[in-house]
Amino acid sequence: MKLLLSDPRLHGLKLIRGAPEFVTALRERGQGRNHDLWLFGETASESVTICVEAKADEPFGSETIADYRAAALERKQRGESTKAPERIDALLEMVPGSLAGWDPIRYQLLTAICGTALQAKQDGATIAVFVVHEFHTSKTAQEFLDRNRKDYEKFLGVIGIPSSASTDSTLHGPVTIDGTECLVGKVVRTIV
Repeated sequence: MKLLLSDPRLHGLKLIRGAPEFVTALRERGQGRNHDLWLFGETASESVTICVEAKADEPFGSETIADYRAAALERKQRGESTKAPERIDALLEMVPGSLAGWDPIRYQLLTAICGTALQAKQDGATIAVFVVHEFHTSKTAQEFLDRNRKDYEKFLGVIGIPSSASTDSTLHGPVTIDGTECLVGKVVRTIV
């Protein structure tokens, strides 16, 4: 809750409902965005959608946006049916930054921020919050945590948030995603 209360607009937040493994439909045919946790709440003056991506040391997906697009185009050239290139283009129309700037970003981070904004619109929320909740245990590998930190920092940079924000347990933004104000933050929980 400390992370959420780091933004004054969320003071007095009361959570009303939520669900784990909540799916938000994305633009274009294909899989939706599977949020590890979806929450909806209200303050005295705002309605808030919160979507959480929980991580230990597994990556933010196996492919960057450039890799995912290239593989999808290759499948299409072989005659396979895929709407992945169109889905990527539709998602990239929602976000700030240059298209080339998004190429090295993990596809899961693109779907996470876009899915959060789309869910906020469905909820009628005035603020969207995307949270990465990272768990550290005796079984998580530092090299994989470092990889994820670097991927998250690249993501922050492309949406216009300083990479130094990647470890400070504070919400940053707002950044505008498809007309929706989104706050972004990360919290780390160490479990011994």
